[in-house]
Amino acid sequence: MKTLILLDLDHTLVYGSFAPSESAPILFEYSQFLKVYERPQARNFIQKLQNTGEIIVFTTAKEDYALKICELLNIRPIQLLSRKDCKKVGGGFQKVLKKNWLGTYQKILIVDDSPTVWKTPPSGSIHWIVPSEFRGEASDDGLLPCLDTLTSI
Repeated sequence: MKTLILLDLDHTLVYGSFAPSESAPILFEYSQFLKVYERPQARNFIQKLQNTGEIIVFTTAKEDYALKICELLNIRPIQLLSRKDCKKVGGGFQKVLKKNWLGTYQKILIVDDSPTVWKTPPSGSIHWIVPSEFRGEASDDGLLPCLDTLTSI
């Protein structure tokens, strides 16, 4: 069975902060002011996702930022969709499920801490994993229930 995983980055796997420091391990410094922190269990979760299906990283962030995260976390997406691929709605961005994905994949798994940024048609082939929002805490264990959910889907 062919599975597509639509994977979010910010607040799902990483946290970008302008604060001087957070308690989670730093992944990289995007700029002089913005540091990006890695969520505990992120690499383990990514490995399990890569063993489950094809990954498309879909983020409302800028492309160069997303590419750096993918490189450092060893995410090997078949495609990377970023802010430029989102629909502009009001002052924000909306991720839109592509119709051809529904015809190509028997199962679509969306991994995103913010399901409200998605415009999705009703479909029995779409499954959600919604981790708690990651805010840079070293003690975060929000991906542990997601690992359990992943094995049951």
